[in-house]
Amino acid sequence: MVKWFDRTPRDVTRQLLRQHRMPVVGDRVLLSDVRPALVPFVGQALGLELELVAKAGRVLEHAPTLAERSQLAEVVRVHASRANSLARILEREGVEVEDAMRPFAESIHQFARATEGADWYEQLLAIHVVSGLLGDFFIAIAPGLPEGDQDAMLRALREESAHPLLVALLHGAIEVNPRLSDRMAVWGRRLVGDALLQMYLAVNGPDETGRAVPSQKRLEPAFNDIVASHTRRMDELGLTA
Repeated sequence: MVKWFDRTPRDVTRQLLRQHRMPVVGDRVLLSDVRPALVPFVGQALGLELELVAKAGRVLEHAPTLAERSQLAEVVRVHASRANSLARILEREGVEVEDAMRPFAESIHQFARATEGADWYEQLLAIHVVSGLLGDFFIAIAPGLPEGDQDAMLRALREESAHPLLVALLHGAIEVNPRLSDRMAVWGRRLVGDALLQMYLAVNGPDETGRAVPSQKRLEPAFNDIVASHTRRMDELGLTA
């Protein structure tokens, strides 16, 4: 088991945001060195994607303007389309989607509550941060799947992205109210730790029995890269990660 995640979400976040590159012991290890089992891997990804659909739907419902409602409708469509693609992978395996998602239901429920946000602006940023972090993670770990499954997973994850829409919406909100910046930057940092715990489950499994994973010290820099990409996205918004 990768004990790195035994620390709290806040401890993990502070360490990773403080130092983007860490010394590597021995050969470089990538997340693709992890060998996830297909059904739980896709089941967790699907459960998280459906949570993003639900979250985007709530943000759409309370959007301040018609223009923002229109953009958010497209965000909902993109994530719903990705969820459908993930569900088809499970269906091809002859697996009921509910059965694949069930082991992660409680953790995703807790994750949804932790990333809800205090208002519309924090909810919007949560979609952007969570989808970016988890999208990068699942893409990075997918090459550990068998080749045919790997291709299907990567197609589902890379087919479309709501990133440009979310960036435009967030830029617009901050431009209208620059005082949002400090609060949004703090919220963005808090979200990282909760997303990292979902990555822990993907690496180790919901039952914590462990998977075929590299050692802790050699795997840490791979997670560090995921957070470095998050930092670049925050910089794009003018928010200090």
